[in-house]
Amino acid sequence: MLSGCSIVMCLCIYENINPYNYGGLLQAYALQQILKSMGHDVVTDRDGIVRNLSLWNRTLHFIYHAIRFYILKDYRYYPYRYLFLSFNREKKAQKTISINMKHFVDTYIDTVDFFTGNVESLSDKVKYYDAIVVGSDQVWRAPMSDIPTYFLSFTKGIQIKRVAYAASFGTDHLSEYSKAEIGIALECIKLFNAVSVREETGIRLCRDYLKTNAVHVLDPTMLLNKNDYLKLIEDEDRSCSQDILLTYILDRTPEKSIIIEKISNFLHLSPCENGPIKTFSNIVENNASECIYPSISKWLAGFRDAQFVVTDSFHGTVFSILFNKPFVAILNPERGSSRFVSLLSMLHLEDRLITSTGNIDKICRKEIDYKDVNRILSLKKQDSMHFLTNFL
Repeated sequence: MLSGCSIVMCLCIYENINPYNYGGLLQAYALQQILKSMGHDVVTDRDGIVRNLSLWNRTLHFIYHAIRFYILKDYRYYPYRYLFLSFNREKKAQKTISINMKHFVDTYIDTVDFFTGNVESLSDKVKYYDAIVVGSDQVWRAPMSDIPTYFLSFTKGIQIKRVAYAASFGTDHLSEYSKAEIGIALECIKLFNAVSVREETGIRLCRDYLKTNAVHVLDPTMLLNKNDYLKLIEDEDRSCSQDILLTYILDRTPEKSIIIEKISNFLHLSPCENGPIKTFSNIVENNASECIYPSISKWLAGFRDAQFVVTDSFHGTVFSILFNKPFVAILNPERGSSRFVSLLSMLHLEDRLITSTGNIDKICRKEIDYKDVNRILSLKKQDSMHFLTNFL
């Protein structure tokens, strides 16, 4: 445990310029709040590490995003940012649609521009900190991050405490890793003082591939409680309608629309999308002003006011649970199914995870025993806090 008032830097994937990553922002916020409550001075890296990716890693990111953008028509995955980092049109559009996110970061998260300059300057900067916490979210998922950076390769030879909190591989395998990345991870994870993962499958991946023991902990957002989040939305008016079916869908498909329609009809609730007027695809058409995402407070208020929630988002599922709302989670394999399975299995809510319209009526009728869910969460929160207090 660190003695006295220590300076801790959190390294996570929340992507300040990402307009739709509510979960990423809130897990960064939650982890910082928890560490501050433990008496630490905490800062979080602000801009992520896109500009520091190697040419090889940047190329992989480009291919991954190009497939999503051109083949799957998922226009949020605009690929050229990984080849032309100062691409003016992209930067201008991002700035417009992320205005509410920027406000939240500026107001609630103490940040630092850590990843500026070269590797040598990073080594000098590290010396100002007592510890670096990696996590949470999919920091160890190869297509979404820079593996050397998130395994803290730049801290080699430096005396500093290294802790992974609720790190996620995003999947239940390491097939997305290159041999070189596995080698780097295997070497660098030995430098960590403690490793915890968000999914149960992460324990196996650490053991079998990285020869490291890891423990399972909660996503940082679940270390705070409902009242902590209500403080962020005190000024948000309640919705006019009391009969809201809140929908928070990251990857819209005709199949998901059918699921929403069926639940809406069964429950006699009006669907209300917790998102912008138009989707991210409109950046291509220069309609960025219509793609501005709601503020964090409005997004949270949606869960407060909902009668029922339908989501394909991991953190959409998390906040449905934190606000004790009935919900269904539509499995989203491309974004990583293991995190859904791990969370819902832990809380005995596996039946809330669906892939089709089958049994929807039965699921909607079944009440969630939130007394039991909250009991399990409380115990798991104690374990997670014990991990942090032991190693920081």
